[in-house]
This record gives sequence, C-alpha cells and structure tokens, in this order.
Amino acid sequence: MKNLLDKFIRNLTIYAASIAVVGVMLTWLANFLMTKYWSLLVLLFAGITLVLVTLLFSASQKKFVKFTNTFMVASMLKILLLLIVVGGYAFRFPEDAIRFSITVVVFYILYLIFEIIWLLKIQKADH
Repeated sequence: MKNLLDKFIRNLTIYAASIAVVGVMLTWLANFLMTKYWSLLVLLFAGITLVLVTLLFSASQKKFVKFTNTFMVASMLKILLLLIVVGGYAFRFPEDAIRFSITVVVFYILYLIFEIIWLLKIQKADH
C-alpha cells in the first residue's frame, strides 16, 4: 500500500503540473477566461486532494464502513471549504467573482475525476 501511496503522490504532482501548464497557456491565449489567482487554486486543489486521498488510503485499510464514512465526511468538508473560499473571494473581489467561481468549478471537476480514478485503484488494490 505504501508503494501505491508513493505512486499517487507522484501522479498528483504530474497532474497538477499539467493543469498548471494548460493554465499558463490559457492565460497567455485567453486571459479573460480565468481568474488571476488560478495558480493558487491549483495548489489548493492539489493540497486538498492529497489530504483527502491520504486519509482514504488509511481508512481503506480498515472496515468498509470506516472508508465510506471518511469519504462522505471528507467530501462534505471539501465542498464546505470551497464554498467558503468562493464566498469570501466574491465578497472581497466582486469584479472577479464569476471568473473565480468558474475556475473553481472546473478545477473541482478535474480533481474529482483524478480522485475517483485513484479511489478505484485503492479499491482494486484491497481486493
């Protein structure tokens, strides 16, 4: 399982770097599409994904009920944190709120796909 966790961290780093490269290209080609803080969002989402999947790695070694409960609570807290970040940003910078919100939603979907793929790998490794 340690080998799988190391592979996850390596793949998450590559995935975040790939998103950053695409973000640089989009900023260069179509600056109006993304918020100016998109690079910080890449780091935020990579950090959240790292913490969440690491927690789920340890929970997967216990009972399935523990894994399910951990997944549900962690997902709820992630969404709550993102809502607070978006709400705070929209309150502080209303002129950039729409671009920021759209960027958060796109990153949420991209990292959710990555997270689901890895959760399936964890499940497969447990059986």
